[in-house]
Amino acid sequence: MSVNGVVIGDPRSDGDVEAFARLDAESFGSSLELSQRWTRGMLDHEATIRVARSGDDIVGAYALLPVGQFYGGRSVSARAVVAVSVHPSRRRKGIAGLLMRDLVDVARGSGAALAPLQAATTRLYRRWGWELGDRGLTQTIRTSALAQLRGAGDVVQSLEHRSLEALRRAYLPAWDGPLDRPDWWLGVEWALVDDPREQLRIIGWSEAGRLTGYVRYRARHESSPWLAVAVEEFIATTPDALRGLLGFLGGLEVQAPEITFRDSAIRPRSELLYLVPDADKAMTARSRICWMQRLVDPLLAVRTRGWPQWAEAALHLEVTDPVRADPLRFVLQVSGGEGELSPGGEGRVRCSIGVLSSWYSSTMRAREAVRLGWLEAPAADVEAMDSLLGDRDPWLPDFF
Repeated sequence: MSVNGVVIGDPRSDGDVEAFARLDAESFGSSLELSQRWTRGMLDHEATIRVARSGDDIVGAYALLPVGQFYGGRSVSARAVVAVSVHPSRRRKGIAGLLMRDLVDVARGSGAALAPLQAATTRLYRRWGWELGDRGLTQTIRTSALAQLRGAGDVVQSLEHRSLEALRRAYLPAWDGPLDRPDWWLGVEWALVDDPREQLRIIGWSEAGRLTGYVRYRARHESSPWLAVAVEEFIATTPDALRGLLGFLGGLEVQAPEITFRDSAIRPRSELLYLVPDADKAMTARSRICWMQRLVDPLLAVRTRGWPQWAEAALHLEVTDPVRADPLRFVLQVSGGEGELSPGGEGRVRCSIGVLSSWYSSTMRAREAVRLGWLEAPAADVEAMDSLLGDRDPWLPDFF
């Protein structure tokens, strides 16, 4: 499919990859050198780049990163969507729609069930079948409020990325939504420093020789205050790791009067509310960018996620999808912790693929979708849908 002579395809040469990097830098305000390094790093690790071509010109692009995403305690195959861009001179000409249609097909063809993204514009992605997961919440706390916290254990300063990912994989399946990152992830994403005033730190916490947590943060030298500290990731699997790592951050009080936990690095209702005296005075929160979710292969998504052992239901779905001409009908069956989605059925539960994606992610209950007028179903089916989600809270602590 093409629009005004624009076609989507793989890069044909190193020149196309260079054009992708230039478009990425222009669209997202980074330096060209940084975008080139990031692009090379992605391509070294089986990322997919697709470009929109008008003649010999690259006028749009996107990239997909191979990851998993935890749902129901299992890792579901996903392609994290990044670098979606259209050249400013070619916007509002249908190119973004071409990219979205292609993206869904390519992600599904690569074996992905899901295509999560961080949305610079929710309007575009909603039009093409994505729906909101949640906002990325940035929380800022006075450093002095952490200074008295202590945990049994020791600070560790030399950590391999592989050990960090292993700790995440053991801990984060307790929530719905965290990325199951490949071991190379931090080597590409974290190592890109574009400012000589900024330093990167990874500090671990060890108990009896066992890694039980870590904090990953940026420290940027400013004229006032001396340091601006931004936590990108905070993983604490024990109470001592939680208190120990927070106390470590509290030790930066002299240089940094505040600690910022960026983009849901800690959960929206975090342990800090209970550990910090007068949290309402010591902490502030603001939302930034929203993350969104889309099922690109609903059958695979249902089959590979975990479901509560005690849940049992058979639901007849009719799902509209903007990349398909006609609604699709499925029967969703869950029993004994396993789920299957098979074609057919009576279509008693009617919704869009976006609403189904948000429900799947535990970020929108079926009853909430009914109140919005986004889902139609008998009351018993609505109750049954929500019984399938279990008790895991949604949380995406990764920014990509």
